[in-house]
Amino acid sequence: MQLRRLYAAALAAALLVPVDCLARGEWPERPYTEWFKNLQRPDNDRHPGRWGNSRYCCGAADVVKTKFKVESAGGPHPEDQWYAWLNETWERIPPEKINPEYAPDGQAYLFLLGNSIQCFVRPKGGL
Repeated sequence: MQLRRLYAAALAAALLVPVDCLARGEWPERPYTEWFKNLQRPDNDRHPGRWGNSRYCCGAADVVKTKFKVESAGGPHPEDQWYAWLNETWERIPPEKINPEYAPDGQAYLFLLGNSIQCFVRPKGGL
């Protein structure tokens, strides 16, 4: 039972996500720039009318620096429930907004348009 509590506490631990050089709205110059520019929204299949730029996870200026936590729902992705610290509260990231890929740099990225979550890229290896 104690091991289970320890596991649950580890899963609920928050992660501060370093997102460098995004304040100007441009991706940092590094080997992954093209990957980010071509990252598509994971819920495009639910919205066949999207075209052009609306199919992508917004731009570098739409990435927010925040904390994340994950809670196990007893199964593999997308059953794990991810949360982002937004507006002074833990907000659940809708499963359809979670990109199936991991960012090549291993960091987590959350794209917001206004107050709406557009995309979430999980950190490689989890929290």
